[in-house]
Amino acid sequence: MHFVASAAGAVMLVFLLVISVFQVEGSPHLLDSQCALAKSDGVQYRMIRGKRADVLSNPWMVIVIERGIMKCGGSLISPRFVLTAAHCRSESNRQLTVRLGEYDVNQPLDCTRYGCIPRPKEINVTRIFFNGQFTDFHRNDIALLKLETAVQFSEHIRPICLIMGDSNWSGKVLRHIALFNTTGWGRTESNTNSAGLMQTTLTHLSPAFCSQYFKSQLDHSQICAGSSTSATCSGDSGGPLSARLLFQREKRVILFGVVSYGSNVCNGPTVFTNVLSHSKWIERVVRNN
Repeated sequence: MHFVASAAGAVMLVFLLVISVFQVEGSPHLLDSQCALAKSDGVQYRMIRGKRADVLSNPWMVIVIERGIMKCGGSLISPRFVLTAAHCRSESNRQLTVRLGEYDVNQPLDCTRYGCIPRPKEINVTRIFFNGQFTDFHRNDIALLKLETAVQFSEHIRPICLIMGDSNWSGKVLRHIALFNTTGWGRTESNTNSAGLMQTTLTHLSPAFCSQYFKSQLDHSQICAGSSTSATCSGDSGGPLSARLLFQREKRVILFGVVSYGSNVCNGPTVFTNVLSHSKWIERVVRNN
């Protein structure tokens, strides 16, 4: 994740949306009711050159690995599935693996600096699901990775929340979100991948802004977000775009987007695949497999 230097100071903003939900057929519901609750210490994010994520604040974060090398990020969404970008697939048809419970890739077990963190788990990917035809980064850049074995949830490994149900309702929620959070181990301003998980806050921008910036028309299946002080970069692909909401009387971390593409020099806005527009497909694949 690339963080761009700016004037001294920090901008800290919080956006909280209250949602009332009625349990009727087709109403909004969680894909996995055991998904992570929001930590009270993870609400505010410094935008100045980013910051290290708290150890337990992103237990859904996944590293997608090909031949022992980090390829992309991803999000655990159920015991058997990880959500990532379609362009994170294996180009050579080699088997992918995912690493869960990772925080600092250089220090897999450290009981002094971060508290005791169990060693991360690596699981083989047995199948990749795509929604529609993916030919480039501009449409249907979303994929589900089915894991060889089910994940046992813990304090360090737990899925992010996905809201399923009425797409019109979800669209109204999305339009009212001003700020998002994104996390990853991607390339930083030092031109190397970050060893520790990084996070930053991005502003929800108009689709027209990204359409003009990238000279490519965005539609409802994409989200434009960015910041004058930070940006996603190489290695962050497939990672989550999330926001903290009150859902069913509990503060949850809700997944709204997947990192799709951004500026080649990592200093502009990012286009995210809109997860809500693919919710019916996601739920169908997870339930049927």
